[in-house]
Amino acid sequence: MEYKKTLNLPQTDFPMRAGLVQREPERLAKWHADGLYEQIQKRREGAERFLLHDGPPFANGDVHIGTALNKILKDFILKYQTLRGKHVPYVPGWDCHGLPI
Repeated sequence: MEYKKTLNLPQTDFPMRAGLVQREPERLAKWHADGLYEQIQKRREGAERFLLHDGPPFANGDVHIGTALNKILKDFILKYQTLRGKHVPYVPGWDCHGLPI
């Protein structure tokens, strides 16, 4: 017996996982075409500034789960500060010699 048929599950027309593999590139292309990052930066000019330097990506070895966690947490912080109305320019990392890229 297939138990799935015994449950009263909601019915939806949404595709499983929302077609992420197909839709994400489309969404990114639209954001780039609309200049979304530039619009946000322009709109926040003159607001309180929040700056977080993103350090070197692979300065001390191979990529691992900690590298991903580091990037994700920094992204959360930057987006949260942007939503709070602050001017949050993204400052990319530094090379391994301490010079700005």
